[in-house]
Amino acid sequence: MTLVSNSDRSRNSYEISDPLALSKQPVVSVLMLAYNHAPYLAQAIDSVLAQQIDVPIELLIGEDCSTDNTREIALRYQAEYPDVIRIFTADTNVGPTQNHHRILRAARGAFHAYLDGDDYWLPGKLLRQINFLREHAGCAAVFTNALTVDRDDHRLGVFNDVGNRQFDLSALLRRGNFLNNSSMVYRATSRPALLGIDTPSIDYRGHLMLAQTGFVAQLSEPLATYRIGSASSMVTHGNNRVRQLYWEAIMSVPRELITNDDLARGIADFMRRVFFRALRTRQTALLKEWMPRAFAASPYGRTRTSALALGAIIRMAYKELIGRIHRNGSSVLYRR
Repeated sequence: MTLVSNSDRSRNSYEISDPLALSKQPVVSVLMLAYNHAPYLAQAIDSVLAQQIDVPIELLIGEDCSTDNTREIALRYQAEYPDVIRIFTADTNVGPTQNHHRILRAARGAFHAYLDGDDYWLPGKLLRQINFLREHAGCAAVFTNALTVDRDDHRLGVFNDVGNRQFDLSALLRRGNFLNNSSMVYRATSRPALLGIDTPSIDYRGHLMLAQTGFVAQLSEPLATYRIGSASSMVTHGNNRVRQLYWEAIMSVPRELITNDDLARGIADFMRRVFFRALRTRQTALLKEWMPRAFAASPYGRTRTSALALGAIIRMAYKELIGRIHRNGSSVLYRR
């Protein structure tokens, strides 16, 4: 029997689940945000249910009043799998920040895994990451590489060129965002810090927050699939907003945790991204908008920051050139 809980009605949110069927002590909570993901949601949910893992899990779906039949698909799966699935929704759209917060607050597992409703996982992913976290006490979060596909699930390439690596806060700031958020698994002990991000943000800000509590790691094998260009993608349809939130993520890092060089190189890498975006879109106004802000924020000033940004541009142009020569038809979305 499915029950509707009204305990969170004061925040215009409620849960649809069957508390009698759910595991009392799930080890892993999978957090899935879903908004207008009807063409992809079933694939995302199926990929979670197919994970071969010997501990109880729960799947929390935050459905944010989609205008398509995303909610109906989620409800159908909840009725079929009441021992695993919990749905959180509302009478009105609450936006991605509050949608994330309401499922994060409700998660009960010792480990939290994240998956967007238009992406999906590959077999064996979750078990590999849980074992990694259990074997590495100092690891705050573990990611995997990901395959990239288009809206019709046609293979494009891979998410990054990082391989098996571990990164501290400094390394994550200096070279920017290159980790796939739909592959992330982290410890529930980091939840208070993530709930502290109470304004709109991008995943990079959360990654930087996690790196303040331990190292973050990536497994080189692509164990997730990231969809490029879906209808709800902010990267595709709200690039200016993403750029502002990216800048805010850099500025959110406490200064006492990083050196001047860390911050200056993080700003230089940001300007490298702005440069290539301006080049691709022929929007020189982007450089005019962001250069003064970058120079004002950098501890190294105009000349040295320009040199660092130029070095980052040359380094990435070289990596892209070599990558295109050797890619054999497969692209890399993010290079480090």
